[in-house]
Amino acid sequence: MLLATEGARAIGGLISLLITVVVIAAIYYFVRYKRLPQLKLNIDVTNKKQMSDSEVVDYYIITYGTGKLEEYFLRIEQKINSSSSLSLKAQINTASTIHFMCYRTKTRYRQVNYRRIPYHIKVCVNKFSVSIPFMRERLKFLKQHDYYVTYDQYEREDQRKALTKELRQMIKTRDNYTCQLCGKYMGDEVGLHIDHIIPVSKGGKSTPNNLRVLCSKCNGRKGGK
Repeated sequence: MLLATEGARAIGGLISLLITVVVIAAIYYFVRYKRLPQLKLNIDVTNKKQMSDSEVVDYYIITYGTGKLEEYFLRIEQKINSSSSLSLKAQINTASTIHFMCYRTKTRYRQVNYRRIPYHIKVCVNKFSVSIPFMRERLKFLKQHDYYVTYDQYEREDQRKALTKELRQMIKTRDNYTCQLCGKYMGDEVGLHIDHIIPVSKGGKSTPNNLRVLCSKCNGRKGGK
């Protein structure tokens, strides 16, 4: 009986010691191995065709701007500067800390006093996460192209189809309906052409930095040069 009691005490002591070790290890882990702040971004893709994850990222930046991302990068920088944890810097290159949730708005109906009343719900259609280096690369690419064209659009084979009505209008407004070679103003748009500075035949892209307004005469003289 005495031996059984002593054995129970020994086992109880070992369990207490094990619990203490686990608690100390957990405290050390959470103090030493801190997690980077996470960023959650919701994107309305209603009426949009199915997009790849990378195209969704580009679409978000073009549509919603860079404000939330810049705030997030500032938080990351402040977190790293104020912490002695070595794991934080290591996580930047490995952890996917920016989370995207794509949703479509659906219309539903309910009966109220024998009337169909519409209401809207958000249906999640895609979730994915990306790393900070990946996001910085996308921002760098989009900045080079005035935050207007996604990478998939930039790489499409038919660049003339990429010259959309919206893009044409943006170039006209930017260049004030004025020929960029001779200075002729074409407010009525008669003779106004949207020109690829580097021709499509030579690999030119339909991006704002490769487009300009020309009058018909200047565009005719330029040809495919």
